[in-house]
Amino acid sequence: MANAPQHTRKKYSRKTIVGIFVIGIHVLFAFALIIGTAVKYVPQLAEALDMKLLKHEEEEEKKAPPPPPPDFKPPSVQTPLLDLPMVHGPPPPAAIVQKVEPKPEPKPPAPLPIVQAKVAKGVNLGDACGSYYPSASRRLSEEGSVVLLVFIAPNGKVTESKVETSSGFQRLDEAAEKCVKAQGRFEPQKVGAEAVGSWQRMKWTWRLTT
Repeated sequence: MANAPQHTRKKYSRKTIVGIFVIGIHVLFAFALIIGTAVKYVPQLAEALDMKLLKHEEEEEKKAPPPPPPDFKPPSVQTPLLDLPMVHGPPPPAAIVQKVEPKPEPKPPAPLPIVQAKVAKGVNLGDACGSYYPSASRRLSEEGSVVLLVFIAPNGKVTESKVETSSGFQRLDEAAEKCVKAQGRFEPQKVGAEAVGSWQRMKWTWRLTT
């Protein structure tokens, strides 16, 4: 080749340059193709990679145990009961229960029977009650007998009275009660040697005298 003519060497140099240029164009085209493909698929690859990482994190969270609630309290540790020997002593004395019987309530004394009232000695009701004759009854010639129930105190005085049988005239009934309370003195009933108050019955008759 060293002895090849000069125009031959120029011809080979030109072919070499052309070949290199063609190879360079192919390389650039391939590089551009690779770059374009990468630019097109890089976002898809990045999204797929993110999804894979997210799925991996979710699986890790599922595997991890859930945290305890805020008010979680650890279970209390129960201390085992000791089996101690029983010491048997004498039984406690039985309580003595005394049965208290209720005291019977005192019964009220039975009322004394109503007896006929007896005027005390030295008392004349006829003369004492003459002035109590109602004047209207005198003018109308009203007469009659009234039966009274009088309560005679231990001192013989009349403290209460009520009409048991009317004389037929209210004026005569009221006059009899006034006279007996004001002028009457009677013998009280006695229980043993003690004088007691009691209800007694008496009859008083109003009669006009000529």
